[in-house]
Amino acid sequence: MAAHEFAGEVTGFDVASATVDEIGELRTHLYQHRVVVLRDQSLSSQQYQTFMEHLGQPIPHVLQNLTVQGYPSILTISDYVMADGTPTGVLDGGSYWHADMSYLQDIGIATSLYALRAAARSGGTAFADLTPALELMAFRPDLLELLGCESVDEVLALDVVHRFGNRRALQDDAAAKQSLSREQHAQLRGTRHKLIEKHPVTGIPSLFAPSGSAMSVVGLSDAESDRALDALEEFVLKELPGYTHRYQPGDLVIWDNMSTLHRGTGVSATRNLESSRLLHRINVKYGGMLADSVA
Repeated sequence: MAAHEFAGEVTGFDVASATVDEIGELRTHLYQHRVVVLRDQSLSSQQYQTFMEHLGQPIPHVLQNLTVQGYPSILTISDYVMADGTPTGVLDGGSYWHADMSYLQDIGIATSLYALRAAARSGGTAFADLTPALELMAFRPDLLELLGCESVDEVLALDVVHRFGNRRALQDDAAAKQSLSREQHAQLRGTRHKLIEKHPVTGIPSLFAPSGSAMSVVGLSDAESDRALDALEEFVLKELPGYTHRYQPGDLVIWDNMSTLHRGTGVSATRNLESSRLLHRINVKYGGMLADSVA
């Protein structure tokens, strides 16, 4: 991959036998390219978790009934539904644009999806690169105006309130709020992040999670905030680089939520095991790990 190119495949990398130095190089690729794809992996749950522990501290998922037995940090994502209607995993891991766990205080979180089973009909994952946003916003005075700013420098001072969930869905569906778990309700109190955050390892500034958990821009009215956040999402999807991954068995895709948005695509339930998909997901908190190893 070219330096700082968005998303790419790392060839010849065997997760099961990777050395500490090789994992360090992959970590550098992740921070530089935001999304990395490793093909043809064959991993046990323990090998998968051990590898991801080299990238950060695994985060146990709140949906413990859908995690792999004995591995509270490995979430099962599957479109296969048994004959009696029982799901075998999370069907829709997020078909709206978002950054995983951006409602938490920590901004250094990476996500991985490992495909144990995938078919041509299986859904993929679409990604958007947020790192060029600050530079391009200088050429969008209309966007700056919606944010209540006259210059990019003023954008750097903006705070955004993040809460668990999808802003648009929560506005439209009061029932969604009532169905949240106790742990999820705790996140409704809100966490503030800068609209432009510096990467905790590289120090590179990036637009941070303007969709999904971003509920309001501090200092704007509700209506002004909604217009600004809607415009930011449109700007990201129309003007910033993107990549869509279609899964094959053995694929391991890892991305940095600090500087990307993503969403699931084309997901629908099936009772045909052969045409279904099975993904295992791990989130890790990497924070400021090994900053001196990143060029």
